[in-house]
Amino acid sequence: MLYLYRTEPVEGQEVEDFQKELRNGNLNSLIVMANLKKNGNLSGAIGNIVLVNDGDRVFARAIPDSVKQSQRTKESSKAFGLVSSREKIFRLRLLREMGVPALQYFAARHRARIRKTLTAERSGTSTDNPTFSNPQALAGFSFNPKTEWQSCTNFFPEFVMQSVSEMKVILPEIKWKEQIMPPKNSTSARLTLLALTVDLNISSVPLNIISRLELDISAGSSAPGQEWTFPVTFAEGWILIAACLKFKSENELEATQQFAATYLWAGLNG
Repeated sequence: MLYLYRTEPVEGQEVEDFQKELRNGNLNSLIVMANLKKNGNLSGAIGNIVLVNDGDRVFARAIPDSVKQSQRTKESSKAFGLVSSREKIFRLRLLREMGVPALQYFAARHRARIRKTLTAERSGTSTDNPTFSNPQALAGFSFNPKTEWQSCTNFFPEFVMQSVSEMKVILPEIKWKEQIMPPKNSTSARLTLLALTVDLNISSVPLNIISRLELDISAGSSAPGQEWTFPVTFAEGWILIAACLKFKSENELEATQQFAATYLWAGLNG
C-alpha cells in the first residue's frame, strides 16, 4: 500500500498541472529517478516528491526548499571549504616543484590529511577561528598509494635543528636495491629532497623553497652518506621537508609506478 503525505498542502495550480500531465499521458516527464522494487514498492523521486520505504509501507514527502543545518554541520561545511581551497593550491604547487604529475586519484587522501592539521578554539557550543597549526600530522604521509614511500625505501634521515636559524639533515649512504627498493623493470631513480615553508592560513598559500638536494641512484651508482644543511627562515607558517623518488626505465613505467613521495619532517616555523 502507498501512503502519501506532504508537509504543505497540494492545491491550486500545482494540482491542475499534475492533472494535466495525467490526462496527456506525460507522467514520465515528472519522474526524475524512481524505481519499482521487487516487492512492488517504489523508491527514488518523482518530481519534487521523495519516496521513503518503511517496511511494507511507502511514504512520499516533499523535498524542502532549504535544509536546516545544525551548528556542527555548519562548522564542518566551513572547515571542508577552507581545507579544499587551500589544500588544492598547496598540493599543485608542491607537486610542480617535485616534478611529478598531479594525478587526481590521490587528491582526496591528501585533502583528508591536510584536514587533520586544522585546529580551532572551542567557545561554548561553537568552534571559532580554525587554523592550520598542526603540521606534524603530515609526517609520514605517502602521496602515491599505488607506490608507497615505505614500500620502496629503506633509509631514515636524522634531523637536527642546529640553531634557531639553521637545520641539518644527516643522510646515510643510499644504494640501489638496498635503501632503494625499485618497481619491477626500473633502472635508476632520482631522489629529490625539498626544504620549504608554506602558510595555509593565508588565502594565497605562499610557498617558498628554502633548499633543494637531488641525488641519482642506480645499480652502478650509489649516493654517499652526507649532511645537508640549510637556513631556517622566520616566515609564518610551517617548515616541511618533502621527498620524492622518480623512477626511470628502458621501457615506460605505468604512471602509478613512476614516483613515490612523502613528508619526511614537519614543524611550525618561528
